[in-house]
Amino acid sequence: MQKKEVIKEIFECLSPTLAAAGFRADLRNQFFLKDTDSALFNFDIRFYDRTVLQTGQKGFLIEPVAYVHVKAIEALYKQITLNKHLKKATQFITVGAAIADLDANPDGVAKHINQSYGLLIFEEKDIAAVCDMLKEIFQSKALPYFLAHEKAAGIDAVLNNKPDKDSIHMANERYRIVKGLIAARLAGNSNYPKLVEAYAKRIKKYDMMDETFEEFQKVQVLLASLAKA
Repeated sequence: MQKKEVIKEIFECLSPTLAAAGFRADLRNQFFLKDTDSALFNFDIRFYDRTVLQTGQKGFLIEPVAYVHVKAIEALYKQITLNKHLKKATQFITVGAAIADLDANPDGVAKHINQSYGLLIFEEKDIAAVCDMLKEIFQSKALPYFLAHEKAAGIDAVLNNKPDKDSIHMANERYRIVKGLIAARLAGNSNYPKLVEAYAKRIKKYDMMDETFEEFQKVQVLLASLAKA
């Protein structure tokens, strides 16, 4: 089976279910998007090549990923980011991860990573079963995740609840720190000053890049100006 044929069949199978929930398919980029007033929801489907060592049979491992772009947070992040490579809205991710990883870490701390649902396709007959599983994961896992993190309060709750721990909701610590602070301020989190202290210690402890510290400084200035406005 050719990968592009498998991708096409999976997307054709998923499209009616996701379209009913307001998601449109983007076959070229291998995701389904939903644009709301406050957020952009991205149900991303990853296709990884796999080979059975004993037989040489080739196939694919499919992993669903959920990403959320919260417009209010990303609008502020764009004002202070030093990353000039980010252009498209889908590249500005507020929270998200492989859904198997989110499922395996319900407390939000990244302890069990690189998890998998084991959705394997080696033969044509496997496609329907994998598609059914993806529909179930979308409805029972992805949709609730999107709705829970559509606004700043939801982001604040997951990025900032344990600032001294790695978050499963954002693997890039630079993004987690800066967007976590933006979410805290927008959500009216009274622990904002303590979060600043906690993230400053984290930046120092892990000797993060100069760019991380610079964005950390810039976002505090921006958020302070908003508080005075």
